Amino acid sequence: MGRIMKEDDIFISGLFDLMNLRFGPSQGPGEAFGGIEEMGVLQKEFQIFQRGRSFRDCVAVLNLGGFWNARARNRWLKLIGDLDKYDSDEPGVNGNDRIMNMMVENFESGRPLPVLFQAHDSRSEEGRRVVVRDSRTGFFYMEQPYIIVSLPMLPKTAPRMTQQASKTARKTPAKTAKTSKAAPKTAKKTPRRR
Repeated sequence: MGRIMKEDDIFISGLFDLMNLRFGPSQGPGEAFGGIEEMGVLQKEFQIFQRGRSFRDCVAVLNLGGFWNARARNRWLKLIGDLDKYDSDEPGVNGNDRIMNMMVENFESGRPLPVLFQAHDSRSEEGRRVVVRDSRTGFFYMEQPYIIVSLPMLPKTAPRMTQQASKTARKTPAKTAKTSKAAPKTAKKTPRRR
């Protein structure tokens, strides 16, 4: 999925940060109100998360696709939209539905847990599937129970020709430096000023 983002892969961590702030723990009442508590209020009012709905649409409605780069935003929304093509850790349930079912159940619980979004290498044992799990802590430095959603991703890969061309370009200067000789001196002399 990192391949969907291509050269915009630099934005992936920031996009996860937006999601993790939106679904993270509330910082308190009043001016500090936000995070999962605010999302609970919004869910009651607008029913943003519903079974059968696209998680991509929810991310778009909540403006969690980033605002600093339209191309990166559209690629991120495509990446999220493709989750219905991936398996999940729940047999027979695709990645999109796994996330949406968890969100609905979390908000229906009355005291929703914060949700931490992250990625895993789809070449790892987690594989090419969306994984949702409960955790005593989301981040080791925060003592707070979380629900963790891990999305499968692969690193972007450059076309083979480009990779080989860049390897050749890196080796060429080293070879020429070793084998080149000093330029021959010319017999022509520079005229002197009088």
